[in-house]
Amino acid sequence: MLRLEGIHYRPVPQLPVAERDSGENASRIVGDLIGAEIAQTMAAHDSPQVDFVMAVSTIMDMPFVSGYLSWPLIAAAIARHTPLVPRGFTASYECAGWGFALDYARRRLPQGGRVLIVVADLNVLDISFWRRNDNWGPSGFGVTTVLLTLPPADQVALSVNVAKSVQGMGEYCADLRKWLSTSEGSLANVPFLPPEMAGIYSHFLPKDRMMRDLHGAWGHCFGSDTWISFIDAIDRGDIVPGSVHCATSASLRGYWALSDVVLDESIQSGFRAPFDAAEREDAA
Repeated sequence: MLRLEGIHYRPVPQLPVAERDSGENASRIVGDLIGAEIAQTMAAHDSPQVDFVMAVSTIMDMPFVSGYLSWPLIAAAIARHTPLVPRGFTASYECAGWGFALDYARRRLPQGGRVLIVVADLNVLDISFWRRNDNWGPSGFGVTTVLLTLPPADQVALSVNVAKSVQGMGEYCADLRKWLSTSEGSLANVPFLPPEMAGIYSHFLPKDRMMRDLHGAWGHCFGSDTWISFIDAIDRGDIVPGSVHCATSASLRGYWALSDVVLDESIQSGFRAPFDAAEREDAA
């Protein structure tokens, strides 16, 4: 089973205006943010060994496709903080990207290994569509680092899927309900959605096995919803080291991931202070 060793989330409400004036500057600050989070996460662990690193996102495809952001520049900025530079960056699977990255990793590490996933959803250009949307309400932006140990591939309880109809969230909920019927996991998280959409959870899912829907506190944080839920549940004592739970994520376009994870006995987790764009601009 996947072993969850570390999870940290840093909110990044806004990037400095001065550093959005060019793609080069924006690429540098994105790389610095990701690199600093990776370095801080790994500093808390005894072993620096990581066999696979990947960065995923939901909202950052357009800045890359347009050529505004440059992955080589981002990677160079990350390398100034840590040798653990992600092999690549994908927004293809939206909020479920971390699950597809794990699926990719397990097929390339058939005997298991240590995996670091970075979930980066930064509103680089401060686009209003991403700040708030009728489909999910207000948004939250930030960087999550997730450190896991993969067992041999045939022991990984992981499923990645794509909807067969336009009712993607309904298919996700039905699949999660079926998963929970046989899963070792005690609790499962759900994507953060406003009440008018989150009602689907009470229709499909067993209430006593759900972590809190934190949309009211955080908004919808895309692929980080999963890990914010886990950090919150650890902080509250709802889940404890050694216990097994179900990590899930779903995108409104119909991708989703389900995985059972066991919390490492020495798990490191927590929320980091929000990135202060105003303070950075003053320093500049």
